Amino acid sequence: MKKINVGLIGFGNVGSAVVKILRDKKSLLRDKIGVDICLKKICDKDISSKRSVSVDKSLLTSDVSLILNDPQIDIVIELIGGIHPGKEYILQALEKGKYVITANKALLAEEGKELFSKALQRGKPIYFEASCG
Repeated sequence: MKKINVGLIGFGNVGSAVVKILRDKKSLLRDKIGVDICLKKICDKDISSKRSVSVDKSLLTSDVSLILNDPQIDIVIELIGGIHPGKEYILQALEKGKYVITANKALLAEEGKELFSKALQRGKPIYFEASCG
């Protein structure tokens, strides 16, 4: 079975929830899409705090380049919030030929034109979910 490797940038509340979903729904996702999704690396500025979900310490890093420069990582999920350095991480991920998923609405609102232009250039879409209140 084909495997897709994921690198997660941001391991706060949203990042922890994504890890939980990827773990708890692993077989459902595999059956539904025919691909095994493997969480390969998690980057956060604070890798020592306790989270709502526990992960093997070997997955954790505070060095984002271990995700962005890893040729085995296919998808980068950016969940750090704010404009910078999220924008730069997404641009680097696209430049490296990775798919990008983000929940960063402020970043897309402020810098979306440049990000989507780079994504189009590289032939890699940026995936996101809209929300409203």
